[in-house]
Amino acid sequence: MSGTLVSAQWVQQHFSEVIICDVVAGPNARSTYIEEHVEGALWVDLETQLSAPYEDASALGRHPLPTPQTFAHTLGTLGIAPDSTVVLYDRTCGIMAAARMWWMLRAIGHSSVAVMDGGLSAWNAAGYPTVADDDPPVPCDPYPTPAGWSGVADIGMVGAVSDCTNTDHRLVDVRAPERFRGEVEPLDPIAGHIPGAQNLFNGALVANGSLIAAEDLNTYFDTVDAPPIVYC
Repeated sequence: MSGTLVSAQWVQQHFSEVIICDVVAGPNARSTYIEEHVEGALWVDLETQLSAPYEDASALGRHPLPTPQTFAHTLGTLGIAPDSTVVLYDRTCGIMAAARMWWMLRAIGHSSVAVMDGGLSAWNAAGYPTVADDDPPVPCDPYPTPAGWSGVADIGMVGAVSDCTNTDHRLVDVRAPERFRGEVEPLDPIAGHIPGAQNLFNGALVANGSLIAAEDLNTYFDTVDAPPIVYC
């Protein structure tokens, strides 16, 4: 597998060679998965498998990362080994929950992982079959414990960039522009954005149900003038 984005056609052609994960977000994640998914795809839940437990978002934020050790245990229960080729999809063209798991795998050094462009909708549009059942994973040996997460900024680093003490990075807020401006805030107790952040809405990366072309992505990201620290 080359690249980080694969088509539904590629997945269908290499079906027996990959582990497919249906990465679901939201309070009804389990029922959403059981209602319809790619046959053989394993259910992965954003809330319980890709996040550490949290009760108060004002203390830890929403969906804090689990420890690398906990994530490695989750991978073992899913049957994902260091040499596994993993394909992820979600129901938002791949830019939300699937993208998070892709990054988490890359952040512990697992390179053979890609997102299915267009998600479940692209699979359906191609005419490939889905099922409504529960496909239990087949666990494998425990995934080796990673040394840690790569590519994570702590709050001190974010603060230094925000107050221009550190000018080697740029804060990038990927939420919708109206949330960035503080005009609408459905989730957080305080509206607006971190001072100094630049707004690059992740919704602008999708057109007609798929990610925009690579050259258009490059043009979009060229507006960031320093290595980004991305948040939502």
